[in-house]
Amino acid sequence: MPENKISRICWNTNGWRKPSGSIGKSKNKKAYEDLVGYGHEEWLLDTTKLIDGWHYGFLQPIGLHRDKYVGKKFNISLYSINNQTKGRWWIGEILGVVVITPEESSRIYTIYKQNGWLKEMEEQLLAVGADAQNFRKTPPDGFAVVKYKPNSAKLLDIPLGFSASDTAVTSNYYTLLNKKQDPELILENSEFSFSPGHNQKKASTQSSYENKSSEIDLVHNVIQTNIYKQLIKKYGEQNVGTEQQAGYGSKIDIVVRDKDNKYIFFEIKTSYSVRLCIREALGQLLEYAYLSKNSGVKKLVVVSPNIIKPEIISYLQNLREHFNIPIHYQRYLSEDGSLENIDY
Repeated sequence: MPENKISRICWNTNGWRKPSGSIGKSKNKKAYEDLVGYGHEEWLLDTTKLIDGWHYGFLQPIGLHRDKYVGKKFNISLYSINNQTKGRWWIGEILGVVVITPEESSRIYTIYKQNGWLKEMEEQLLAVGADAQNFRKTPPDGFAVVKYKPNSAKLLDIPLGFSASDTAVTSNYYTLLNKKQDPELILENSEFSFSPGHNQKKASTQSSYENKSSEIDLVHNVIQTNIYKQLIKKYGEQNVGTEQQAGYGSKIDIVVRDKDNKYIFFEIKTSYSVRLCIREALGQLLEYAYLSKNSGVKKLVVVSPNIIKPEIISYLQNLREHFNIPIHYQRYLSEDGSLENIDY
């Protein structure tokens, strides 16, 4: 029977399917990921590249001591640490992970090169400012150290946090730990919850794995604050809230509760066109409204400073008529800091 193990992997905000850059990586000047801007585990869960039905990848705790583990099979639970926020995130488990020989790694490296996959990986590193030249120096026999079948990956839909003091994970280092139990996961509220008031975003917190950036969008905050002030005059302070819990760690920019106890969700976007703003906001609004069973949503509104064009008005009408999605657009007027009364 495979032994049950726990392994830390490098921080990544793209689901370990491609590199995500230096944010959240170690800032230790001697650390490999700080020196080159990536870790070799960035592609660990990219199961689009299969060879004979296997996905090949790298795990630092095994790579450091491969001779000790070659030929063994493990069930490996994965976790990662965001070194920017110090948050710990449980990713899930991969069953039947096989530790491969250096010779098999060299064979896999050759196939990756022939298929153009190495070039693709280099381009992904360049896109996030990582050291692709260093990647080119990866020795073929050290390129991959494990393989697994894609359907053996039992991963959480979204990584969940756990406490740094949890006894299930007894080390923060890249070592292969014996697994005795799962950590006690910090479960996210799965229901929409309305709470009136203006709650501005904070840069120093990360309540969900999906909150990739800690940077505050100052333009977004100004728009949000001004619209909030406008809406409380119309609906009352007890019926307007910002940064509202949508469930599963997501937050809605602004929520209005109307006289029928139904809700209007506002999502603010600052891209340069209405079309792009709708593209960015629509998926979020649908998730806010319908992933939670009891959102009571009445209307979904995309907000941006851009002037809407006739073809986009028609697009919104089509969405409402053909798909029964209550999606609308309102323009934020930068000149006086107000929400335009026209509802498209």
